[in-house]
Amino acid sequence: MNKLTTLLSKESLAKAEKHCSLFIYYILPAIVIITLISASSTTGNVGFLRQEIRGNRWWNLLFIVLFIKPITFLAKKYLNVQEISMEHFLWIIKELPKKIKNNPKEINSNTIPKYIIPFIKNSIYSISLYLMRLRRPLGIATFWFLFTHGMLWQIFRARQGFSLFFNIGDTAIVSGMVALLALAIGAITSNNYAMKKLQKNWKKVQMIAYIAFFFAAIHTGNTFWLIVYFVAKYFERRDTGQLSIRKNRGTKQWNKAINHPRIKQQQNKIKNNKIVADIMDKICKK
Repeated sequence: MNKLTTLLSKESLAKAEKHCSLFIYYILPAIVIITLISASSTTGNVGFLRQEIRGNRWWNLLFIVLFIKPITFLAKKYLNVQEISMEHFLWIIKELPKKIKNNPKEINSNTIPKYIIPFIKNSIYSISLYLMRLRRPLGIATFWFLFTHGMLWQIFRARQGFSLFFNIGDTAIVSGMVALLALAIGAITSNNYAMKKLQKNWKKVQMIAYIAFFFAAIHTGNTFWLIVYFVAKYFERRDTGQLSIRKNRGTKQWNKAINHPRIKQQQNKIKNNKIVADIMDKICKK
């Protein structure tokens, strides 16, 4: 238990987070390049038949990256969960066998709903908060997995004698390519340099992940989770007040557009046009 406590300490987790980011930013692209070179240079088709499994990796990562924020917020608001520190979590795990052994009579039907279920919910919530810090590198890893999946599939098609140009009528392939393009834009701008250059527009560019998720759901056939995600996102934005902010902003922009001098001139021209006036009179009489 002492070794586990040392392994899961704040310092160790910070180092693990740093190493994870370094792996995704630098080592993973090298692995992808080596994989594609070896796949294109060999003559066999070993491993190409497991494309669905490879594809599920990038879908699962994208699922985690996008779902983690609304689920964390909704769990905090509606499930009454609290963050648990790693030290407290390990202390409970360490003391639990002793309590069960010393007080067996206290273990009854009320133990699970009163103690165990809240502990599990708080633990999952605390893990989700930690994963929130890894959303950017996990998003880049998602792009690399999808890029590898797409390129290997193209190599497989070429090896089978098919054209490299996909059929525009194939919904699965087209949606996969659009998702790949959207994730590529998100991955290119997922760095501190892009944040400084784009400033306030950076978050707007990163919203392209929603487009990627939409087409990824079509590509994989997971439209049910697409609906679940947008429902969860709606409640998150409603409860955080973002919907009202956007509504007020849209109303201001609409009023500004209507009251623009050019719009006013066009409206006056339409009102003074006899042909338009006659048509409106006929419509009103009917």
